[in-house]
This record gives sequence, C-alpha cells and structure tokens, in this order.
Amino acid sequence: MPSASASPVWFACCTEYGATIAPALDRLLAESGLLAADAVRGKRVLVKPNLLTDRTPDEAVTTHPDVLRAVLRHLKAAGADISVGDSPASTANLSSVLSKSGLGAVCEEEGVPFVPFERAGVQNFTEEGFSFSLAKPVVEADLIVNLPKVKSHSLTKLTASVKNLYGAVPGYSKTTLHRLYPKPSVFGRLLKAIWRVLPPSVSIADGIVGMEGQGPANGRPIRLGFLAVSADPFALDGALCRVLHINSDSVPYLRGVASARAPEVHGDAIDVQSFATPLGAHLLALVPAWFARFAAKLLWVCPMFDAARCVACGQCVRACPAQALAVEGRAFPLLNKKTCIGCACCHEVCPKGAIRMRPSLILRLSHAFKDLS
Repeated sequence: MPSASASPVWFACCTEYGATIAPALDRLLAESGLLAADAVRGKRVLVKPNLLTDRTPDEAVTTHPDVLRAVLRHLKAAGADISVGDSPASTANLSSVLSKSGLGAVCEEEGVPFVPFERAGVQNFTEEGFSFSLAKPVVEADLIVNLPKVKSHSLTKLTASVKNLYGAVPGYSKTTLHRLYPKPSVFGRLLKAIWRVLPPSVSIADGIVGMEGQGPANGRPIRLGFLAVSADPFALDGALCRVLHINSDSVPYLRGVASARAPEVHGDAIDVQSFATPLGAHLLALVPAWFARFAAKLLWVCPMFDAARCVACGQCVRACPAQALAVEGRAFPLLNKKTCIGCACCHEVCPKGAIRMRPSLILRLSHAFKDLS
C-alpha cells in the first residue's frame, strides 16, 4: 500500500498498437525515471500482464501483445533478468489463453520464459485479517512490472493496476477468496492487503484500447488513446478515474486511499469523453448500512443469461465459488439466487458474452437517484 508520499503518474498519448508504442513507452520511462538501466540491471523482474481468459487482442480483454513486446525489449536492453507470469481465471486453459491472446508468441519470440503460477509454488500470508497464498515467482521477484488493461468491472467498477495483481493468487484460490469475501468493500480491503506484502512495482497501463460496459471480459472495446505509468498502483488507478470521469470512492479498492484521491499527474493531457461502467455490486456502497440490514432480501446483484448466446459450455458453473449454477441437461444455466454471492466470476469467464450482471431494482433506483442529486 502506498504512503502519503505516493509516486506521481505519467501519461503519454498513444492511439495505435504497433510501431508507435516503443517511442511512447521510451518517453514515459525517460520522463518518469522508472525502469532505468541502473535500477533494473541484473535484477529479477517479473512481468505480470492481464491474462484473464482466452480472447484475441482485438477483444480488449487482455494486455495487448505489442505492449508486452515493447516492455520486454526495454527490460532486455537494460540488462534485467526477466520472466513473465500470470494465473488466468480458474476455468481457463492456459495454453489456449497464451495462444489466443498472442502473449505466448511474444514470450517465445523474445526468448523470455513464461511462468505458470499454478505450478510454481506458493507462499502463505496473513495480513490485515486476511489469509491468502501468492505465487512464489511474484513474492521472490526484486521488481514487478505490472501491465494491466484498463477496463470496467462488474464487481469493482474499474479494473486496472491494483486488481491486476489479484492474478498473483494462483488457480482456484482466487475462487475461494471470492467466496470468503464476496462484498465489494471487503474484497477491496483484501486487494489492499495483497499489495502490502508484494515487492516494489512499476505499473504500465495499456489504455490504448480499453473496455467499457460489461467488463472485464464481456464489454465493448473503446479507444482511449494512452499509456500510463507509476510506481504507485493506487495513484495510477486514481489518475485513471480522473481521466475516465469515475468517482474513485466508488471503486472499492481505492476507497480511503490518499494517493488515489489527488494523484500528481504529469505528461500528456488525457480526457476521455465517454466511458461506460456497469451497474454492479459496487452500487451496494450507495445504500445506507441501516437500510441494507432492513432490506437485505431486496439488495442483490446476480447474473442474467442470454439464452440466444449461451452454448451451455459449463465454464460459468466451474467458475462459481458459491456453486450457485447448474447446466446439465439445460440450454442455459440455472441460477440459485439464494446461494449467489454476486461476485461476477461467471461473468468474467463466459466465452460468448452471454452473462450480464444485473442489480436489483432498488439498487438501480439508488443509482438513478444519485445521478439526479
């Protein structure tokens, strides 16, 4: 977690993938002084992209391969000892994710090993009242280079630098933590606890094309036109909230974090005119605690299924930490609303965009009233 003296954030305009990324990245790193050769030479650097699930680069679900390539080449030239690693969503096939995202090919072309976190061993932590396990390559690195994709999120409203390191929790352990800590506010505190035990990091956000709407996997690609960098992931996500016109206090993991409220921002001026976020579980924060206790049965967020898109593949059933879904013998999954915890895990892994997270009527009305007030 950052201190009051949080690192500044730098933005650079970059509107296309391909050859324009390297000069934009070089300018960002030169202006910020981050990832300089004398700081990374000989260091064990773990590069952590967003490898949520098996989607193509054009779908804007995962870090773009051109961003990973530019970062790897910079680190190689600086003399770092580099590896790339991640743990996709629990039901995703790693070989398919690496192939479809294009990130596996980049690692092979650049001669950089990819480390599957599920096979690398874990280190256990208890921090701020939370118990969790993190992949050893992450906690044993001298430096983490964090490469998030800028996306909306049905549980946390925004997913970027801070939430990308939730992938340091390997495999089905992520699902278990969602079951144990389903409330967005508590899940946000868990993310803060994870960051407290991690090595130093530099986050480089892929905001060239992001995702809006029903993110993090089934929204719409949107051209945002920037790269951003900081040594403080909370400040970076706070700055993203500013340019995307999101109230940082509505993002559970940024609530109460000083460096997210007024980050010091340098570089190119970025102002995204429109960025749609989903009506998700974060709306619960708008409801007073006394009313939430009184009307608990009326306050929920749960998945809705589009039967025309659903192919009954069962990925959502396997991803559900609460075992609230069943699909056998059905054209689309059956939901047990009493068991559902609204964590959006099913929504994240659906390969056909057949799931939308829908809040109850009273939560939607709370959102509409807030917009009018």
